[in-house]
Amino acid sequence: MNRALWRKVHHKPKSFSTKLLKNMMLRSVILILFCIGPRFAFARPLDVPAPFQQGLEQIRSGEFQHAIETSHALQRAFPKHPLAVLVAVEAYWGMIYCQTGHINSQEIRNFADAKTSPYDKDFFQAVEIALQLSQQMRLDPESAAAGALYAGVARGARSRLYAFREQALRAATEAKQMRADLLDAIAKDPRLAPDADLGLGTYNYYVDVLSPILKLFRLVAGIPGGDRERGLEQLRTASEQAVLFRDEAAYELAHIYGVREGRHSEALLLLKELANRYPGNPVFALLAGYQAEATGGKSAAIEYCQRVLDAAGKAADDCRERMTSAAKGALERLRGGEPPNQTN
Repeated sequence: MNRALWRKVHHKPKSFSTKLLKNMMLRSVILILFCIGPRFAFARPLDVPAPFQQGLEQIRSGEFQHAIETSHALQRAFPKHPLAVLVAVEAYWGMIYCQTGHINSQEIRNFADAKTSPYDKDFFQAVEIALQLSQQMRLDPESAAAGALYAGVARGARSRLYAFREQALRAATEAKQMRADLLDAIAKDPRLAPDADLGLGTYNYYVDVLSPILKLFRLVAGIPGGDRERGLEQLRTASEQAVLFRDEAAYELAHIYGVREGRHSEALLLLKELANRYPGNPVFALLAGYQAEATGGKSAAIEYCQRVLDAAGKAADDCRERMTSAAKGALERLRGGEPPNQTN
């Protein structure tokens, strides 16, 4: 066999080799942690091993199925740690969001076009397990603060899905308990404040901007009030200082800036960074395109929508079709000169 033919037969694409190597390394690290997991102690509340962060990175990159596999491996290595399960919670949420969220050729909004998903059962079961593990963690004085934080994160995830589906009573009930858990976490360990601020900031903002009817409902139900400016400040703090949830806070803040506050330039700055850091996530690129369009940057908007097509081609089935359709429609509109939809 000549040298050129040998290279043709045996050559593997670089992207494949790199991805395979990363997966092999991750499995090796998790295997080691599985062996030492029962004896492993976290030095500080959020000092978690690299595979936990890897699972979160997979979610941000739109690799939801890989994140679920990572979560299962982490649960075997750390059967008592709620974050191992919360990785799966966030992965299921990502698939639900892609599959049922209000995503089209003009906008992305945080409400559902469909009220159910095949992933509902797995999502709710994972939330419940994470809550149970969090409550067990709270019984130990050394881990009580982190346990309260993780309980708040789990309740926040459930509240987010209820709000996404416009189930106001359920969303408010969960959000009230989330707030109490996160405040308890900060009271026990102030170092947790930046990560807790993602949930607290979201709570403070949305409770303060509720419609008059929903505000009346809040008073009747005994839901604590919010503070719009404080909520925005907490989200900014989380987006800059959080240990685990910095990127999630940045996306939430960008969505609020762009969709609700009309601060498109500020939203675009946050989304540019997210889209560049996670080129495999079509949601970041699509919302960046819409914010670029809103600032008058049509050429940048077209570039981002092209990036959505590239990312969507590698995404899971639940995201591929919807993201591709939205990006193609946006490109057709942008190239045809149709003005953007600026509904808030």
